Amino acid sequence: MARNVCKWAPVPYFQINQEGTILNSSNISHSYFYPTSNIWNIVHKEDLTKAILILSRNTSSTPRTECLRLQAKNKLFRNFRCTIQWKDSIGHLVCTEIKSIKVQAVPPLSVLNSLVNTQKRLEKTEKQLNKVAQIISIGKH
Repeated sequence: MARNVCKWAPVPYFQINQEGTILNSSNISHSYFYPTSNIWNIVHKEDLTKAILILSRNTSSTPRTECLRLQAKNKLFRNFRCTIQWKDSIGHLVCTEIKSIKVQAVPPLSVLNSLVNTQKRLEKTEKQLNKVAQIISIGKH
């Protein structure tokens, strides 16, 4: 891809070498990430193993895709679907932000406490009902 053409890619796009050095990038990548000379500077430390696996150069020309957390301009990490394809020792990396990740909402502590208390009351009631059932069954004999 010619240098000028990749500048106009509509998504964050990087050309990297085998060490992760950024050789070229799209203009829009600068609106997502601070300018950096190496892709490893923006990968979340807990995703390094996944990043090494996807970004390591392989002999096949098959694209590889993985979800990675990358550090955005606001210093927060965002989820990106990263796809790379290697050609002539140059990695062509496209990163598209994943905005619709379903995050399980954690209920507030008051709701959790209420659920625990309700469970305790139900267990107590069950014990009482079992005792009553035993008394009734003994009375019938």
